Amino acid sequence: MSKDGTEQRGLVSLTPSPRNMPPDWKPSAAAWAASFSQQTTPVVMAYFGTQFESGVSEQRGPGVNDFFECGDAPDNVESAGFFDRAGRRNLITSAYWIDPARYERWKDQSGFEAWWNDSARLSDRDGRFREILTVPTDRFETLFSHKSVVGVAKAGGLVVGPIREHNYWGSMRDRIQVSADDELRSAHGEHLPRLGATATIDRRLKVKVPENLAVIRSGQDWTECAGEELDQYNESVRPALVAGMNFLRDHPDETGCCDLRFAEETNRDGAALKRTFGLGYFLTLGHLEKWASTHPTHLAIFSKFLVMAREHGANLKLKLWHEVSVLPAASQVFEYVNCHPGTGLLPYFPTQEY
Repeated sequence: MSKDGTEQRGLVSLTPSPRNMPPDWKPSAAAWAASFSQQTTPVVMAYFGTQFESGVSEQRGPGVNDFFECGDAPDNVESAGFFDRAGRRNLITSAYWIDPARYERWKDQSGFEAWWNDSARLSDRDGRFREILTVPTDRFETLFSHKSVVGVAKAGGLVVGPIREHNYWGSMRDRIQVSADDELRSAHGEHLPRLGATATIDRRLKVKVPENLAVIRSGQDWTECAGEELDQYNESVRPALVAGMNFLRDHPDETGCCDLRFAEETNRDGAALKRTFGLGYFLTLGHLEKWASTHPTHLAIFSKFLVMAREHGANLKLKLWHEVSVLPAASQVFEYVNCHPGTGLLPYFPTQEY
């Protein structure tokens, strides 16, 4: 058990006074989390993307993975592909550094920074983006339905559990330590602004990220599923999941979701894995919570999964997980080169050409 936890009824408590937990709460299913309580520096969660021109789906020229064969490479790397709301095919690499100083050394010593800033990138037919999240440990949380972890938890931290702060509405906020003293609101209020650039092709644009932007990466792994469980996932849970992800992607103003990428994971050679994830940017944590707790698209996902979990019980092989961050405005890097104007955060927040 981690030093920040206490034992209650065989469960690890991540916080001494969770604000949203019902009295005498005991979750109906087990879950685990990664603790970074002993870390004094932020972590780096980086998303590097290639956006292909229409009709193209293959990598042309170097990509970020070509720069990882060197010192100070990421502590964990995961690759995937998705189609954005404009119908464009994208490749995305999720990379994690537990030590920000190692990330800074990597981007310079690997040659990536020089490649990224080369004027030749503006002549590429493909778009590029990098979204580098520098997140203090009290501003993110993780949750796993299993003890084998991915994402930032695979890069570092101590896996603890089963934990008490889950399986009730508001538990996500309870697991984010800073929320005990901060409502994590946005200066933009409840509605997404439209302050971004509309002319983006052949340009390098940096987005000014607002305080308390919420980021979720939420994954599904059915590698070990077989027989009736696999059929149930493919015929019931997955269609509801895809519908929910598409709704968030296509309804930013209604949901406060700036962008949602539903991605299919691959290995380093590009072969498909039996894993997917949704990567979403929300104006605030409250917008994410509202969709999760009230919207029919998420309630459908939730209810269909509960049916599956009840039927298979301890034999359930489907693995679910997520990591959620609430970003401080400082130290975030969101840069887009030659991308279409609907990419990422470009439509919403002020941009600067560089």
